[in-house]
Amino acid sequence: MKPNVPVAAFGLVVVFTLVSATFRVFTAPDRIQVRQESARTTCTAQGGQWVRVGRDDLCQTPESK
Repeated sequence: MKPNVPVAAFGLVVVFTLVSATFRVFTAPDRIQVRQESARTTCTAQGGQWVRVGRDDLCQTPESK
């Protein structure tokens, strides 16, 4: 009985893809939080103010008023 290498390789790729997608979904909230903190820091460093408009957080700079 000879192992079928292409089928095994395809199976490994499918498993790796599913594991990667699951990891990205479960770590998304952490990545979103880091991105928002970075945006807040950049906004305030440039002299702006972080404001909430409706459901959105925005950087309001003196030029945009």
